[in-house]
Amino acid sequence: MSTIAPVRRFRNGLTAVRATIAGIVTLLFIGPILWMITTAFKTGNQAFSTEIQWFFTPTLSNFESVLQGTSFGYALINSLQVSIISSLVALLLASGIAYPIARFDFKGRAGLAGVILSLRIVPPIVTIIPLFLLLQSVGLNGSLLAIITLHVFMNLPLAVWLLRGFYEDVPKELEEAAQLDGLGHMSTFFRVVLPLAAPGVAATGLLCFVFSWNEFLFANILSNATSQTVTVSLTQYVTPVGTQWTQIMAAATLVALPVWLAALAAQKYLVRGLTMGAVK
Repeated sequence: MSTIAPVRRFRNGLTAVRATIAGIVTLLFIGPILWMITTAFKTGNQAFSTEIQWFFTPTLSNFESVLQGTSFGYALINSLQVSIISSLVALLLASGIAYPIARFDFKGRAGLAGVILSLRIVPPIVTIIPLFLLLQSVGLNGSLLAIITLHVFMNLPLAVWLLRGFYEDVPKELEEAAQLDGLGHMSTFFRVVLPLAAPGVAATGLLCFVFSWNEFLFANILSNATSQTVTVSLTQYVTPVGTQWTQIMAAATLVALPVWLAALAAQKYLVRGLTMGAVK
């Protein structure tokens, strides 16, 4: 009994140290985000005051200026269209590739998924010039369709890799039982496999949405004034005269909001999806 108390105190102390370190690291990550959000609700004088203002009267003038005085509102709509459509198309195409790899035995099956994933490793800057020339030759430069197409193929390798693992986690016995009841491969996939793998599909879709929403290089090179996405539109607040800090913070807050809402809505599926297959 005499040795239990010191061990318990040591464990409690270790837990307190870990909690303190975790709190400090969390503040380091959350600090810039909080600064961005608070600056978005400040006037120029409040934002650049030499004294730290913990309490201030918030203003919505920066958001009004961003949404009404510039083209940022149209860029938000463009980004939503690009991210949602490209994510859905990537999930559809990736499912058609990942499910056969996960379920059917054929020569080269083991290395095929790795080859597909390796396409995601290629730096985008290497391919941007030939892609630009290709899209220019077919008249798609400056259109949302060009950006959507490139975002689909940007997310496709990772989506195939993730979905293959999720579909492999679905027991084959359930599919065999469904086929004994008269269902074909397509019906078995949509009525049995897909509902069971829904958390993994949702997690993959959210990752595709985030990657597409945050993408800058393709959107910057291939867009024009009417097809800009939010990541490109943010650059309009950095001018040769100076940087409009309060407006760019308001715009950045609006950029972060859809991703945060999507992650919050899919939180349950995201946690389940990312832990599928962790325990056999």
